[in-house]
Amino acid sequence: MLTWANVPDVTPEAVNAIQADLTVRLLMTERSAVMTCKRDDPIDAVVAGNVRQFSVLPVESEDRICGLYRADQWFDKQDVPSRLIGDDFERLREGDLIGIDASILEFLTGALEHPTRLVVSGARVVGLVCLSDIQKLPVRAAIFSAITALEMAMANRIEASWRDDPAGWLGLLNERRRKKHELAVQQAREDDTFVSDILLTQFVDKWTIIQKQGLVPGTKRKVGKEFRAIERLRDSLAHGNHYGETPDKARDVCRTVGTILRRLVQLA
Repeated sequence: MLTWANVPDVTPEAVNAIQADLTVRLLMTERSAVMTCKRDDPIDAVVAGNVRQFSVLPVESEDRICGLYRADQWFDKQDVPSRLIGDDFERLREGDLIGIDASILEFLTGALEHPTRLVVSGARVVGLVCLSDIQKLPVRAAIFSAITALEMAMANRIEASWRDDPAGWLGLLNERRRKKHELAVQQAREDDTFVSDILLTQFVDKWTIIQKQGLVPGTKRKVGKEFRAIERLRDSLAHGNHYGETPDKARDVCRTVGTILRRLVQLA
């Protein structure tokens, strides 16, 4: 249906353009505020000084960062060794680095393998970003915009698939969902705000149609499980709730973000 407003652009390229301004620069802890340790520091002394319980500490050698130390391995432990940090740290790898202008979504999709990364600008390390930053406001904005784009892409795909029968997809919804949709349409017409049937469906309706019609690859069970996870994350974001308050939940969010981006490509 033609409307006054332009048809929304929800291609992966459009989403990337939006995300380009939501970068790890907005999340990172400045290098001057990052707790570090040195290769010749005793482990027990470093752990004792880590009162804020940072999980990973950059390791310095001659005023340069040469690796990362997993301080979280000693959380709640009594028998912390006195050997040197240099005997037990992870040397710096390419995957430990991320550019200051990298998108937040890029960080999240790589965070399962690299939950802590040094932020670089040019040839300098300027800060640190880690998975525990996942509930900061810029992350919420980045994820929510991606979910919104996914819902819009689902609507576009459904409309395109039923071009010759604009309301044919209603048959894929159960009676309760159809009645709820009919009430929404009736109210919109009374308020003179009706644009199209599909825009008055909820997220759950769209993914039900996508799932039942097989508009994205994967079994119905797998697609349903993925989209339920996306819906739960969207609801948490919309209501300002916690969603990544533990390491396991944060990793689940990263997996869900990967699903969102993959499904966006498939629906484009």
